[in-house]
Amino acid sequence: MMNRRQFLAAASSVSLAAHFDKLACATQTPSYTLLDIQRGSDRFQIDFSTPEGYRTAAWMLRDIRANRVGIPNVEMLQLAAWAQIVLAEHHAYTVFEVTSGLRTHHTNSIIEGAARHSRHLPDESGQFYAMDIKPIGVNIDQLAKTLQYPAFGGVGVYRSHVHFDIREYATQWRSKK
Repeated sequence: MMNRRQFLAAASSVSLAAHFDKLACATQTPSYTLLDIQRGSDRFQIDFSTPEGYRTAAWMLRDIRANRVGIPNVEMLQLAAWAQIVLAEHHAYTVFEVTSGLRTHHTNSIIEGAARHSRHLPDESGQFYAMDIKPIGVNIDQLAKTLQYPAFGGVGVYRSHVHFDIREYATQWRSKK
């Protein structure tokens, strides 16, 4: 496990253009694998390219209501890691507080306003493709603009958090609540 200083040193060694180029090839070469995330009182700085780090990411993104751990999509994790690096370089260091990751169908059905075919739901292979996060260190709009830049999926801006997901087309929305 690395500390904040090591994380920033590793993250700031590459330019923004190089970040985007590598992220665009995310399915070919794992490149962004460092995340600083918290949920409740648990906080971890992880490298999800390792088995232990990936298991930790999956646990942090679990469905808390159903006590179920899922299979987070690696591109989604890489996009989150890339966004943390860009925010650290251009705004401020930020920790991502997870508010939602995997959802079971039951959990999704009791969440007000949740999409019926939410990307939080696992697909037939068990993977899920969405995270809701609250940035600690930057404002929600800075995070949303950063996530919208590569146009890799959906970005929803809510009063208390940002939703982002991996999908085949780019889309964005802002909640009225």
